Amino acid sequence: MDISNILKQWGIDSLSIRSDIFVPGSSERCVQRHVLEDEDGAVWVLERLFPKQHERRERIGQALERLRGAGLPVLYYRRSAQGGFVAQLDGYHWQLAPHVPGDRLPQPDFVDDAERGRSLGDFLVRLHRAGAAVHELDETPDFDLPGYVDELLETVRTRQPGLHGALVSVRPALTPLFEVWGDLPRCLCHGDFHPLNVIWRGMDVAAVIDWEFAGPRPVLYDAANCLGCVGIEDPGALNAGLAPAMLESMGQGGMLDGDAMRFFPHMLLGMRFAWMSEWLRRNDREMQNLESDYMNLLARNLDGLSRIWSRFGNF
Repeated sequence: MDISNILKQWGIDSLSIRSDIFVPGSSERCVQRHVLEDEDGAVWVLERLFPKQHERRERIGQALERLRGAGLPVLYYRRSAQGGFVAQLDGYHWQLAPHVPGDRLPQPDFVDDAERGRSLGDFLVRLHRAGAAVHELDETPDFDLPGYVDELLETVRTRQPGLHGALVSVRPALTPLFEVWGDLPRCLCHGDFHPLNVIWRGMDVAAVIDWEFAGPRPVLYDAANCLGCVGIEDPGALNAGLAPAMLESMGQGGMLDGDAMRFFPHMLLGMRFAWMSEWLRRNDREMQNLESDYMNLLARNLDGLSRIWSRFGNF
């Protein structure tokens, strides 16, 4: 396949392949991707999309353009000569994004970085505000977390009865959240927000990547997913370093008001079922066991999390 011909859709005439440059984010979000440098020294990431993916990616491109226009650091797509954010050529669909260089995220030490937490919290506040004017993703189906959890439990029951016993013991702790899930206030969310989906420049957010699951979600959905990823690195980190700094920043931005905030610890726990699904898909037994232990620890300590976070909002 002649990549140079594809790049003409974006007015790029000459290029060199840069296989030496690492691209952060999940490579599973597209069929293939190439890192390319044009004659001016600019570096780009070209993605070939899966069949039936292009309409969704076009809407994501439109939403990211609006967020970028509002000043948010997001990894955007470039419009092609065809007018949209997805170009069609030879029966395939393509997108082009700039390569944003960044710094390696130090794992697991990043959980101690309060400044990094403030950067994450500031981004979520800005997304919450700017997202109110972004409607391209309004038709994204809502994520039915209660149904998702129960379906996953049934799958695990038939395939891994031992693991099922550990997970089903967590389910009652989620009942308060699931009873109000459909009534929780929604806003535009990233959908998979965690520190590895951020390109870092020092302690600052250079760009947020991988918007594949963006759409209307409960207001604290992104924060719950993010802090859940912090806690699995070190459960004690939920009360020190990045986590409280992120919540403090969100509280100062007005995101932690309202009665729904008291379900935040439950949401953090509930979101871990999506990660358990990922470990099951990868057949990663070590992470399945770690996740199960972590989820049971969270379930036993929901009230404690509410107490330690109450200084930031209405938990």
